[in-house]
Amino acid sequence: MPRIPHFFRRGAFLSALACILPFSLVLGQGGDEDVYELDPFEVRTDEDAGYHSTHASEVTRMAMPISDIPMSVTILNQEFIEDVMARSTEDVLEYVPGFIPESNNDNWAIRGFANANTKFMNGFLQQSSLGKVSVANVERVEVLRGPAAVLFGQGGYAASVNRVTKRPLERPHTMLRAGYGPQDSLRFEVDHGGPIGKSKFFYRITGNYDDGEYYRRVSHDEKAFGGSLRWQITDRTRLTFETVYVEETDAGGVWRQPMMLGEFRGFTLPDGTFVSYGRNRQNYAVPDDIRQWKRGFSMLDFQHAFNRNIALRVQVARDTKDQYYNETETDTGSLTILQDAVLLPRRWRIREQDVVNYRSRNELVITFDTGPARHRILAGFSWDQSDAEVINRHSGYNRGGITSPVVVNRGHDLLNPGANVGNRFNVYPNLTLAEFLNDVRLAGFNPNMVPPVNVINPALSPPVTPSENVEVGLSTTEGLRPTLRVDRDSQDLAINREFYVADMISFNQDRFFITGGARRTRSFDRRFDNRTQTNDREAFAYATTFSFGTVYHIRRDQSLTFYANANSSFVPEFRRQPDNTPLPPEEGNQKEFGLRFSMREGLVQGMFSFYEIRQQNVAINDPDWDEDDGDRFFVLIDGIRSRGMEFSLNARFTDNFRMYGGYAYTDARDTSDNSRVYAVPYHHITSFARYTVNLRQRETLDFMLGTIYIGSRPIQPQIIRSLGGGEIGEANAPDWTMPGAWRIDLSTRYRFRPRSGGPRYEVRARVRNVFDNQEIVRRADRVGVQLTEGRTYQIDFRIRF
Repeated sequence: MPRIPHFFRRGAFLSALACILPFSLVLGQGGDEDVYELDPFEVRTDEDAGYHSTHASEVTRMAMPISDIPMSVTILNQEFIEDVMARSTEDVLEYVPGFIPESNNDNWAIRGFANANTKFMNGFLQQSSLGKVSVANVERVEVLRGPAAVLFGQGGYAASVNRVTKRPLERPHTMLRAGYGPQDSLRFEVDHGGPIGKSKFFYRITGNYDDGEYYRRVSHDEKAFGGSLRWQITDRTRLTFETVYVEETDAGGVWRQPMMLGEFRGFTLPDGTFVSYGRNRQNYAVPDDIRQWKRGFSMLDFQHAFNRNIALRVQVARDTKDQYYNETETDTGSLTILQDAVLLPRRWRIREQDVVNYRSRNELVITFDTGPARHRILAGFSWDQSDAEVINRHSGYNRGGITSPVVVNRGHDLLNPGANVGNRFNVYPNLTLAEFLNDVRLAGFNPNMVPPVNVINPALSPPVTPSENVEVGLSTTEGLRPTLRVDRDSQDLAINREFYVADMISFNQDRFFITGGARRTRSFDRRFDNRTQTNDREAFAYATTFSFGTVYHIRRDQSLTFYANANSSFVPEFRRQPDNTPLPPEEGNQKEFGLRFSMREGLVQGMFSFYEIRQQNVAINDPDWDEDDGDRFFVLIDGIRSRGMEFSLNARFTDNFRMYGGYAYTDARDTSDNSRVYAVPYHHITSFARYTVNLRQRETLDFMLGTIYIGSRPIQPQIIRSLGGGEIGEANAPDWTMPGAWRIDLSTRYRFRPRSGGPRYEVRARVRNVFDNQEIVRRADRVGVQLTEGRTYQIDFRIRF
């Protein structure tokens, strides 16, 4: 089991907190003239107007007006989250210009880069996971575009996305929600909280339950609970405890649909008949496939204002991820074509991952003047430790086309565990599906391995023996399932220790700002192989990153503002040269400038931004190496170079009409050959608008329109070893381009309150993908494609007290 780090085991941090708390209580006994609101770290969401939020908090490490931040920041507040009827983070981010979804696991690309190490909760990095992350307990989503290592540490060339959880409110409130859709799914949510009597304690409880099906008819079960308790010790001192627990279970994975000849809509059979995927609802899982993950997050947040100029924040967090899946996995790059069907090989795999993370973050905000300049300094120290146990096991792919009677009939105990058998591309023009189902050996499949799936009609596939009938890791002789090979059995340890400081200097009555910051990081990484009882790797890595920015309010009323920044981020490099020389960290360096504008007394807000990001110090094996040269060293090259422009608009044109959206142009290229980066479109357009009709007193009707356009995108490059390999593979798997596509969403909401001060009722309905476009591609390569679902419906009912 992951071990508790000695830092926590010794209780050093708890001892420090025990010392800080009484000291802070003493300092908090000053008179009224010393009362200091605890606003350096948090923002008040009740100041939001429609979709417009004026301040950011966690994404910048301290509460700041967005207009004073020299970076591109987007806040998606609670009203927007509710209007788009979001269930996951992706449902919110898909309306942010430039965010391109890449899978069903909350993976996306922005500004030409994938979202590695970019997902945070309350400012703490979150482990990547399967599935989409629920927003049931999320108050707002903050997006900071571009690299931001000084604020968030390593990784994240694209953007940092921080989910701020729902915090206790000072007034009693209750929200109940029941909904159906967008697939065959029922969902229930609760949000309740307020003060505890007349004490200084406030609480909030959230929860949700979801049961049904989602994309491609995969069953989904979700249970989540969130709780928060705040103790307002004094006007200067606050202690908050938060906990979140989420448990999700899916009946297997959503695998890409196979394709050949560049045709993603279906297949042409040997007799010329075309069979279509239709509504893209094929589910390739077998009845007992399971994917389950359990996530927990707990945080203690202590804040104290020493006086009007100095505030302290101490946070500790523990988050866990237990991930387990026992499933059949498809081999998209292999196909067997019969007279009337197309077969896709499968294998059996089991993966287990248990992760425990401990994190500490300690920060001071200090405000002071030096002559005409006002300084606001953030100084901090963060410490993170991640302990993980990972076990991966799998069998071999059963690809068909075997001609040897010995191989096609041999049992599990004669089979090399984990070895693939058969050919990647087979055609049997005279063999029917009915004949194949009667004897899989007719198409060269081993009956003692996991049989293939019928890609067009999975219900007409050979049966797969339930895994519960198999003792994992033991050979069998009766055709149940093959032996699993242990591919990985390791204990991983990662520790980061970081010091950082940032200074925001304002001049001319807060009209001109200069910001600068630096972060020093020491990282340790170790992987212990339980099979060999040795360390696969054990190394330290160091990095120092800097950040600079400026803001100038061209007009004193802040209706026109110029900003610019030079920011960076990094990925630690633990490999070394053959002579033991350490490699420098990989870097992502950005230059950006833009204009913000505000019209109609702040009711219409917009921004233009222009940027360039360069990925540098990418270590690769020396391509000019020769055996006579001796040891093969690494060489450092430039990676992706991304340039672009973004425009966003958040407007309240009238009291009844508001919208959010924008446009992003991205030109991301691999500098080694100037090729475009996979899945990144030149053009991306989004908009979401709401118009309110006032029917009668305390009764309104809203109409909402969402539009998303993703331009054409290059597919994922790969060496052709699939579908026959060589010239056959090149012919079967040509290069192609994901087409551009529009998606239109419509929704409505009816709100009424029978009496003043009484409960408020809401009924919402949404049609996603109104025109049922079946050709919106989420991700693809030469041999596989993942299409988004067609038209879906969603309805829910809410009551607020």
